[in-house]
Amino acid sequence: MKITWVTTKRLSAAMLLFTAAGISVFGQEPSAGSRAESFESHGEVTVGYRLTDVKGYRPQYEQMFNLRDGFRLFDFNLHGDALERTNRFADNYSLSVSGIGGEPFAAGDLVVAKTNLYDLRVQWRQSYYYRNQNDDVVLPITAAAPALSTGLTDHHDWTTVRKMGSATMTIHATNRLRFNLDFYRTTTDGSLLTTRSPDFFGAPSFWAAFARANPYPLVAPLRDDTNRFTGGIDYSWRDWDFHYKAGFQTFNETISMTPVMNGEVSINPATLSASEPLNQLSWSQTRRMTTPVSDFAFRGRLTDSIDWRGSYMYQRYSGPATLDMSFSGIGPGSTGGLAPYSVSEGGRATVIEPYHTVNQGITWQLRNWWMFNADYRYSRYTSDTNLRVQSLFNGTTSSTGEKEIEWRSNLHDLALNMVFTPRPELILSPGVRLSNLDIESREDGVIDGARTLDTTHVRPELRFGYRPWSRLSFKGDVHTRISDRSYTAISPHTTVAGHVAVRFEILSNLSLENTLRVVTSSLTESNYDNRIRANTFTLSYAFDERFSIYGGLSYDSYFAQGDIVYARG
Repeated sequence: MKITWVTTKRLSAAMLLFTAAGISVFGQEPSAGSRAESFESHGEVTVGYRLTDVKGYRPQYEQMFNLRDGFRLFDFNLHGDALERTNRFADNYSLSVSGIGGEPFAAGDLVVAKTNLYDLRVQWRQSYYYRNQNDDVVLPITAAAPALSTGLTDHHDWTTVRKMGSATMTIHATNRLRFNLDFYRTTTDGSLLTTRSPDFFGAPSFWAAFARANPYPLVAPLRDDTNRFTGGIDYSWRDWDFHYKAGFQTFNETISMTPVMNGEVSINPATLSASEPLNQLSWSQTRRMTTPVSDFAFRGRLTDSIDWRGSYMYQRYSGPATLDMSFSGIGPGSTGGLAPYSVSEGGRATVIEPYHTVNQGITWQLRNWWMFNADYRYSRYTSDTNLRVQSLFNGTTSSTGEKEIEWRSNLHDLALNMVFTPRPELILSPGVRLSNLDIESREDGVIDGARTLDTTHVRPELRFGYRPWSRLSFKGDVHTRISDRSYTAISPHTTVAGHVAVRFEILSNLSLENTLRVVTSSLTESNYDNRIRANTFTLSYAFDERFSIYGGLSYDSYFAQGDIVYARG
């Protein structure tokens, strides 16, 4: 039995760790005749009870930490090896589970293998994500001061859970040839709080200012799933490795949106908005996409000092998308002033999205203490959408039309860095990343200037590691990022960031760790400023091999501001 006690500033918990070794899967020592078919298994389990005390706005705590009261299975690990490795089905297995019982991040892994025959790995992950800016309540127009409930937040919150599972089988045909079968599935479920402007196809000219000024908060249940089936081959020849994988992938998404409450007003606190309530809204949209998958990669040695690597990936999503909506309320009238309105719209689209990515890289060992790396990536993404849409305004004015929407995105990315080890205790890695992103958007063959831009980014960086003494070590990185132009109102023009971690072993059983993270981003044109300051301090002490304690204190500071002008729609 092994006991570990844990205390931190943020939470406290007591954990009990059990270790059992040399236990046969039969529950007793195997006889000589059955020994070759038996497993020797051992494992560990860590359980505990978490106590939390939260003061203030609890949804903000859930967004940042989401650590809750209750019993927890923090870790469970079970390992087994076939005695004398003569079991007919497997030579070893392992099972690990963590974060069960309400943790924000839970995981499980199962591995079963037979040497030179097969490897089977099954994985599962679950993650909860929260964002809540205290904007759940939207007052109707009958409230005494409706503007006080709007305009303070962006009304973009979410409560979602993402689940990811995979099963991978590798079959060893020979020492050089392997076959792979893979299945991946990812799902997202939950609810979003978002906004939409009451715009529609064929809207009259006087509608534009109203749509731009009035985004309304909506509740949007979300469901999507991705499934991927692939088969592949790995082959090794001398100093070269080749990998190829092919298969198909599907993606399905469904979103339904409704108002937070009938009669709600816009999040825009303008005086006129209080007189323009949204009485009713129904919004449903779907996407169903499929794509072939083709992925090739290689790595090899050109000379004794130069390694070459590369890859090519291709996908081509295609499928239908639908949109059906209707809404009504009070808005601008055709003759001026305010008047009731009602709108319905339906759209059907066919989408084709091919994607290509090429990677090339080399590693050159110039000296025993000097290494140079260069990696280049080119990716091209295009999206062609043919849309047929029909709308009805106030029961009389009907608009029908077709649109062709094109999107082109080309990325060139070059990363250069060197690794120096002038002394065994010192590692320095300076480098620079150069990127060019060219985005072009067209609607019915005409370039959309608001969404078309060619930008260049430069990112110098320095990574380091230093161990001047066996009990003292430093590691971290510093990098900056400069863009010649910003694509959005919150795409920073300059970013300066750094990360430093220090570990000091005061005694053989007493250690002190400190981690500092600093990020500063800005964009002067839109008054955008983003600052992150985070520091974590941890002190650990081991009384003996069976009993240890650690405690710590974390400080996190996040700040962001900016001015955004909402475009129509």
